[in-house]
Amino acid sequence: MFGAVSASSLFILTRQFSAMISGRLNLVVALGNLVKQTPRGQLHEVLQDVTEDVKAGTDLADALAEHPKIFSRLYVSVVRSGLTSGRLADALNQLSNYMEQRDTVTRNVRTAMTYPIFVTIVFIGVFHMMTFVILPRFASIFGTLNKDLPAPTQFMMDLGEVYIANWPFIAAGLVAAVASLVVWISSDEGRTLLDEWKLRVPKFGTIWRLASYARFCRTFGVQLRYYIPAVEALRHSAEASGNAYLEASVHGIADRVENGSTMVDAFEGAETFGDVVVQMIATGEQAGTLDELMISAADYFDTMLIQELRNITSMINPLLTAVVGIAIAGMMIAAFLPVFELSGSV
Repeated sequence: MFGAVSASSLFILTRQFSAMISGRLNLVVALGNLVKQTPRGQLHEVLQDVTEDVKAGTDLADALAEHPKIFSRLYVSVVRSGLTSGRLADALNQLSNYMEQRDTVTRNVRTAMTYPIFVTIVFIGVFHMMTFVILPRFASIFGTLNKDLPAPTQFMMDLGEVYIANWPFIAAGLVAAVASLVVWISSDEGRTLLDEWKLRVPKFGTIWRLASYARFCRTFGVQLRYYIPAVEALRHSAEASGNAYLEASVHGIADRVENGSTMVDAFEGAETFGDVVVQMIATGEQAGTLDELMISAADYFDTMLIQELRNITSMINPLLTAVVGIAIAGMMIAAFLPVFELSGSV
């Protein structure tokens, strides 16, 4: 979301900036201090440019907008609103809270994915070691025995020979398939269809849906809190959802609101958001606390996302461990079974 600069670096920068402005430091002085405290790199250079632009009389939000790969439209919009309302420190603090929450959820997702990825890599590594190193050595030994190999060993030998003989074609096929998928996803139609399918997949679809809902609601709520117009806030939040299918739906909602529809009617007509979002929008629209309820909804979805991740990993990790363990044990037994038979006959 925030370009080449890491989310943690931008979070620290924003938190420091908020503290300096809260301490009544002059804007240019605060920016100068940030430049000194930021390690050399892309963010350091960008801050220098922003500081020079502000010194020259450019509005801070406009100066940040010159670097869209670092500062997103959401970031710039909230800063602009904070400047207009005289609450820049609060706006920056809200942005840092937003980034901290997103980083927490991202780390939870990465943690949940680490073990399955590790186990899969180990299995692939063992399979290739068996195919290219161990089995060829056993094959030369078995060839001198003039005996039929056990069925599991013969199967592994045949599979290994086919794989060794055809691995360049298999690799080329995989590369071509991945490249085709990437090209298809790069198109608007392909990405939208894929993202719609992701939301419908059992179990995993729930995770993608909760993550998209949380990003949308938090982004929408933060912008509304700083008086960004609802239609503009919706369009910015659509991109933040991270799902092309929901993004198109939110743009449709924004069009209906722009044409005079109430917020709740626009969301009910979209049929892409769950009852929780629609009910909170209805309540918030009536009470005038839509920003608070959207952020509360985001907290709820993040909590549900983390819980769902724990449930799925607690189910998948033991199953994956068992399946991979059985597969590796089977390969090892198939490789050493003739040795066991020979030693038994002796």
